[in-house]
Amino acid sequence: MAATVADIFELLKGIPPGAWVAISERQHKTLAYGVDAQAVLNEALQKGEKLPLMVRVPDQNLAMFF
Repeated sequence: MAATVADIFELLKGIPPGAWVAISERQHKTLAYGVDAQAVLNEALQKGEKLPLMVRVPDQNLAMFF
């Protein structure tokens, strides 16, 4: 299985530091964001996303490697 690399920087623009973000696995768009991870996940699931990518916006402008 090949790994997929996606630049999500543009998707996180304007989202406040510390917020949780649900990103569509296939469409590469922001589905929901907020301070409560479970609420963000629930909103993404309600929008029909079966397996959203959940990330947290760092409190500082840092590079992240996965």
